[in-house]
Amino acid sequence: MATTHHAVTTRSAAGRPAAGTRGAAEPGAAAHRPPPTADLGRDLVLPVGAAVTAMLVTALLVTGQAAHLSFSLAAFALLTVAVAAPARPFLVPAVILVSWMFFDGFVVHQRAELGWQQVDRTSFCVLAGAGLAGAGCAAAVRAVRRRTARRGA
Repeated sequence: MATTHHAVTTRSAAGRPAAGTRGAAEPGAAAHRPPPTADLGRDLVLPVGAAVTAMLVTALLVTGQAAHLSFSLAAFALLTVAVAAPARPFLVPAVILVSWMFFDGFVVHQRAELGWQQVDRTSFCVLAGAGLAGAGCAAAVRAVRRRTARRGA
C-alpha cells in the first residue's frame, strides 16, 4: 500500500496557515503583487471617465463653447488622454468610443444623434489617436519603472 506525504501546517485561530509554516504562501510572492488600490483605479477608469465626460459636455453646452468644434475637440482629446493613461489596455477602446460618442452626439449634433460624415470621422480619428497616445505613454512609463525596479532589486 502506497503512502502519501501530507504537508504539516500550523493553523492560526482564523483557520489560515500560520506564517513561516509549510504550506504557507511563498515569502516573496506578496512582494510582486501590486496593492489592491492600484488595480481598483485602473478598473474604475471607464465609469469615472464617462461621468467626467458628461460633465465636460454639460460645461461646454452651458458656456456656449460647444459651437467652437476645434476647441471642444481639443478639450475632449485632453480628457481622452487623461482617462486612457491609467486604464487597463483592454479598456482603452471603450474609453475612446465613449469619448467619441459623447462628443459626436452632444457637441457635434447636439441632439444625442451619432453620424458618420467627415467631421464625425475626423473627430473619431483625433480621439482614437489621443486615447492610444495616452495609453502608449503610460505603458512606456510602466515599462521603464519595471526595468528600473528589476535593476535595483
